[in-house]
Amino acid sequence: MERNLPIKFFQKRINDERNTEGGGSSNPPKWFNEEIIPEKARHFIQALNIVSEKITQKKHSGNYIPNVVKVKLNEDALAKTYRREIGKIFNTQKMNIIGLSQNDEVLVKIENAEEVDKITKKLAIGLRELASQSLKLGIGAIEDIEEHFPEINIDNETLEEDESLKVKLFNYGDPELNIMAIRAFEKFCNERQINYSRTLYSADLNIFKITQATLDTIEELKDFDGIQLITEMPRYHVTLDELEGDGEIEIKTPEIGREYPTIGVLDSGIAKIPHLSPWILENNFTKYHEDDIDKSHGTAVSGVIIYGDELEEEKYTGFQGAKLFEAIVFPNNTSQGVSEEELIENIREAISENEDIKIWNLSLGTNKEADEVEFSDFGKALDEIQEQHNVLICKSAGNCGNFKSNIPRGRISQSADTIRGLVVGSIAKNKNSTDFSEKNHSSPFSRIGPGPSFLIKPEISHVGGNAGLDHLNRLILNPIYTFSKNGDRKGVAGTSFSTPRISSIVSGLDSLLNEGFNPLLLKALTIHSAKYPEELKSPIDEKLKHLGFGVPSNIQDILFNQPNEITLILQDNLEKGNFIEILDFPYPQSMIDDQGYFHGEISVTLVTSPILDSANGAEYCQSNIDILLGTYDEKVDRDTSKPTIINPIGKEGAQNLLSHSLYSKSAIKNNDSPYTKERVLVAYGDKFQPVKKWAVNLDEFTPSNKEKFLRNPKNWYLKVDGLFRDFTETKADMQRITPSQEFCLIITIKDTKNENHIYNEVTQLLDSYNFVHQNVRLKEDVRVQLRN
Repeated sequence: MERNLPIKFFQKRINDERNTEGGGSSNPPKWFNEEIIPEKARHFIQALNIVSEKITQKKHSGNYIPNVVKVKLNEDALAKTYRREIGKIFNTQKMNIIGLSQNDEVLVKIENAEEVDKITKKLAIGLRELASQSLKLGIGAIEDIEEHFPEINIDNETLEEDESLKVKLFNYGDPELNIMAIRAFEKFCNERQINYSRTLYSADLNIFKITQATLDTIEELKDFDGIQLITEMPRYHVTLDELEGDGEIEIKTPEIGREYPTIGVLDSGIAKIPHLSPWILENNFTKYHEDDIDKSHGTAVSGVIIYGDELEEEKYTGFQGAKLFEAIVFPNNTSQGVSEEELIENIREAISENEDIKIWNLSLGTNKEADEVEFSDFGKALDEIQEQHNVLICKSAGNCGNFKSNIPRGRISQSADTIRGLVVGSIAKNKNSTDFSEKNHSSPFSRIGPGPSFLIKPEISHVGGNAGLDHLNRLILNPIYTFSKNGDRKGVAGTSFSTPRISSIVSGLDSLLNEGFNPLLLKALTIHSAKYPEELKSPIDEKLKHLGFGVPSNIQDILFNQPNEITLILQDNLEKGNFIEILDFPYPQSMIDDQGYFHGEISVTLVTSPILDSANGAEYCQSNIDILLGTYDEKVDRDTSKPTIINPIGKEGAQNLLSHSLYSKSAIKNNDSPYTKERVLVAYGDKFQPVKKWAVNLDEFTPSNKEKFLRNPKNWYLKVDGLFRDFTETKADMQRITPSQEFCLIITIKDTKNENHIYNEVTQLLDSYNFVHQNVRLKEDVRVQLRN
């Protein structure tokens, strides 16, 4: 069936905007014990009085750096409601809660004895019987209060004589206090002859590099109040596994008069070999002398960008080519590698000096595994760079050599926990006798998810090679192909070489679209098109861990529909206090079978640009969006004279069809169903995931749910609902702003029976329901080219 019908944007109508209504139970939670509140309040007041004494002593010696205390929470009281009550205790006229350490420790800054006095007065009210329920809940949710001491993550036994340390100061959420702490730390180091330099990870991270550090240096640093963390400065190395290959690849040259997109290659450099030379831009970025540069890795990555399809003799991407910008951010791979702060500085400079380049490939990483709870400083820095310069970085998930020792593979590398970036894993193209991975399964070296706080990473995968051991335990690669720095065809393997395929797809989409650069849309389109290979029979949680949401389609298939399907895009900004509810969602009436039930496949992809806060540990993502798509019986008028009812129109008998409890367990476990590669059924719950995807087949409903929710007559609705963490809400209230989050939602409806022209029918429904809609805009020369 021909695929030539363009996907569509549609807009919410004015009456689809709703206001969030109040609610919730006033009953205390099960963990709450009112009798021990006075005792707890007394204990907390004593702990804070000790802090107050220390602050007074510090001021006598001219030290005005705030003290930080850790407020340990009851593990049953981590919900937003209780966090708000705790905030009321510690926030005075200013925001004293500055972040989260681990999952259950709130960090509170205390600047002076007056602040302690204000906080203890609130706690003292908890000693009375007539204290408010709200205050009692706040006190009850706290387990303990203790002073914060610097966290030290250093192995004393492996500390070398000339070690570089990474020292992170607190971000107090107040520019004046941060500047004061930075100056005080610099003075502290100067007085003790500690070699330091200030780094620029992101505006929210106050990080210093200490060189020539010893164990004595660490002991000295412990005396400075403003330090949150001391650790070794990470260093990064690139590994490139090469095999000789053979065969000739015809040299491609750019067509004269044709405009090509540009991809920035953040790597070790690109050799001007015959196959790549016509595509490399004249200007480049480097901080290194040519003697310190080895262009092997960057050349191999660039070969996949330009010749990925030809080298594998597959139409993986349908990419027509791009100009390459050489950004040498990595020196030759000596034993020393490059330090984290230097690498971040190079990436930031390369991107900031080339604002016109919007898509960047970063196939470099670290052998350090991402934390289960905390997001890495490298990942946070990449997020800020992407947000600041409106760019998209395609980032490799990282390689892991554990398979060579028969050890379970490691999780994604630090830096691959970037929220704004698109992170890529690797799959095996095929399987040889020595290979460990089956065809189209995750490559044995590809690091897996989840990221911190159960983040789904990688989001996407592509072909990057296979590997195994022979009978003598020697590493044998089953590679994909690219070029060496000498221009020879080479075999390589790694997530470094699956990532440029995704850069090609994203860049190709951007160059075809006439919509202005839109990273949310590009991410959403790529992820929405992704499917799991037919060979992959594992449960959905294993698929997500290894491949993310799967392997994306080629560029042409992403932008166009067949007549039996339609893809709709809703891109908007959701403010706190509002939600979107469309009670006339245009589900085609022709997709009702002979028995009177709705049928079809529905794919839904949501990509958000969440509010991020680097001080909040596991709660780095501060906002979340939920999607409900389903059926209901009828619209009803609501009584807006009642205090909790604001919205005049509601729905009766509604059911969200994206809930996996509705589907037959036997159907979900049926790995032989042709629908297996499409199916994504995940209960996201309260997880703050910036990317969510659902793919459901209505034929897989249990019989009773089919009767209740799919038998015609039914109306269809779509609801987009936002949520913000208490830290962001409180901060926004103090700044008198309304927090909001941008999102891109893509929905594809497909007639599995191939009986109807769904595309035309839904287009007519959009018109009859008065939606503003339009085909995705393509550049004119592209339209002609695609028709040929």
